[in-house]
Amino acid sequence: MAILPEPHLFLDRDGTLIREEHYLRDPARVVLEPGVPEGLHRFTCAGFRLVVVSNQSGVGRGLISEDDVTAVNERVAELLSVHGVSISSWHYCPHLPDEGCLCRKPRTRLFESAASQHPVDWEQSIMVGDKPSDVQAGLSLGMKAVLITTGYGNLHITWAKAQDVKAVRSLVDLADIAIFGDKLRLNGAA
Repeated sequence: MAILPEPHLFLDRDGTLIREEHYLRDPARVVLEPGVPEGLHRFTCAGFRLVVVSNQSGVGRGLISEDDVTAVNERVAELLSVHGVSISSWHYCPHLPDEGCLCRKPRTRLFESAASQHPVDWEQSIMVGDKPSDVQAGLSLGMKAVLITTGYGNLHITWAKAQDVKAVRSLVDLADIAIFGDKLRLNGAA
């Protein structure tokens, strides 16, 4: 029996799910961005699979370890579980920006890895992050892509407008648009 592709909500971690802290290594410092549990709960109820895709160049720089990344991810998962939300899978790139790897966003290997675990309905899926590289990765795969204005997102609003990419303040706002509003408003339509 074939497994049917599902809509996915692909999420950047730092500055999107959790407050941006440069090269975060201490799980005790994890703070969810406002609206994250509520927004993710809405997406889960609407049938979206939740997947985190994150650039973690601090590993390649020797500033954090892969164990640190795992510990922070586990803390995020713990905080979300209190609200009945679970992430299906976690994927990260440990490489430096100039290494030319295929997994660092805006490249797509992290997404392909997720799709190998659970088939993705790319047209119905959404990528959300606080940097242009997040948005560009989603768009290159044919997804809807959204800039969130938390983290570094406020620095890229002009870029988003020039690219005709929707900018939202929170995952609750994104859920309101994507689930309860006109889905076509995310990219390329008023």
